[in-house]
Amino acid sequence: MNLVILGATGRTRRLVVEQALGAGHTVTALVRSPEKLTIRNSSLRVIAGEGTDSGDVARALEGADAVISTLGGTGSVIADSTRAILEAAHRTGVDRVVVLSSFFVERDRLGAVSRLLTGIAAGSKIRDKSAGEQLVRQSDLDWTIVYASQLTDGPATGFVEVPLEGTKRRIWDRISRADVAAWLVQAATSPQYSRRSVGITGETRT
Repeated sequence: MNLVILGATGRTRRLVVEQALGAGHTVTALVRSPEKLTIRNSSLRVIAGEGTDSGDVARALEGADAVISTLGGTGSVIADSTRAILEAAHRTGVDRVVVLSSFFVERDRLGAVSRLLTGIAAGSKIRDKSAGEQLVRQSDLDWTIVYASQLTDGPATGFVEVPLEGTKRRIWDRISRADVAAWLVQAATSPQYSRRSVGITGETRT
């Protein structure tokens, strides 16, 4: 498959590129600073551009089968990039969209203390991510929103747990970026989680 990865120079994003290439996919990476993406592979195409610009995103999506967004930032970057992705997807005919989010955006699956702590620490990010995700859910695209536990820089373990519907998310649960990257690639190439929000975690502590 031809996968487009938005924001491919961050810690998690770079691993998504590596995992996708390792799985035999063709990858198009849309990045603001191409020189920061040091991966070299004949199946990798790098395009300079902004994930919040629908024209740049549309250039990256030409001929693609799916797009994975791991974009992050401050202000309204998630909502703005989501609008760009949706517009570009409709222009190019790309239907499959996978968006990486965080466990703290699933407010109804947090306990009272966790809601309070994450709201204080990440209130503006929560509002931005929630706004973007609402746009995704309202679209007619084949989407998956992935709510990952706190990320670590540990190696891939090959173990990813999808908590049962309604299970409370805990702020001390962890998952490695490498495992998240592999799971995102799998989700983008499989219909299993079509039009669903999915929580994932790795290490759990009682």
